[in-house]
Amino acid sequence: MSYQLIQQPDADANVICPCCQQAVIDWSQEQYIQPCEHTLFVALDLGFEYIADVFEVTMARSVDEIHAHDDQLNMFQELTTASFPHYLIIRTDLGVQDLSRYIGIAVPESN
Repeated sequence: MSYQLIQQPDADANVICPCCQQAVIDWSQEQYIQPCEHTLFVALDLGFEYIADVFEVTMARSVDEIHAHDDQLNMFQELTTASFPHYLIIRTDLGVQDLSRYIGIAVPESN
């Protein structure tokens, strides 16, 4: 498991994949979540908005288990204890009740 946390201060800014430059969060679209091939997840502290199967299988608990016990939810801990090898977590503050959005991006291993 190896992740890097990037804090994005502007919650209203689009989130661009650093690998392919696609807007993963595009506020100009009605369906603002636009996952690219590198997108592993889009999650809030309250639950998942999107998750790729390849990431979910590396998590200690399934999304169904997490949502069934959301009173015990610590989303950041759930995301950072996954065994996926190399990924970025882009965190944006939602400005409400200390809630955050997390966007996971798979990054290739550097040789």
